[in-house]
Amino acid sequence: MVDVNDARAGKIAEVISNKTSKKILTLLADNELSESEIAGKLDLPANTVNYNIKKLVESGLIEKKSFLWSAKGRRVPIYRVSNKKIVISPKPILKGVLPAVLISGLIAFGIKLWTDMQYAGYKAVSESGAEAVSVTSGSDALYNFLASVPNSWAWFFIGALTALLIYVLWNWFKS
Repeated sequence: MVDVNDARAGKIAEVISNKTSKKILTLLADNELSESEIAGKLDLPANTVNYNIKKLVESGLIEKKSFLWSAKGRRVPIYRVSNKKIVISPKPILKGVLPAVLISGLIAFGIKLWTDMQYAGYKAVSESGAEAVSVTSGSDALYNFLASVPNSWAWFFIGALTALLIYVLWNWFKS
């Protein structure tokens, strides 16, 4: 995800607005080719192709896959379209998501500490031989529920992250 104010957004916009770059992207979408192969298929000068390839690589839209050796013993790079999606957003979604992930992590850690302390308290009572009180308070009932679910803090954290992922995807598809 790229913010509108990010320098990469300008490079991507510059490349996408260029007709030659779009032709190269379209060609590389079907095949992995060298600069000379691209120049031959598009009937363009080699220096024009080289310039546009450099811009496409800088923007992250294409990448060097591998290389071949020419008849003269030179290393010839082979290019392909990058395997990534680029989203340019006017408002950064991650600014709201990152604090939510941190808060979820802190709450999950708090649940773990609280259940560990409750377990230590129940263990101390049972080891001392004291009679268990039959009336359960709200926190005791909550502890019994959380203790019956193994690693309840981890389940909480996974649930919170899933909710955040759904939120991000919903906003992404909505825009």
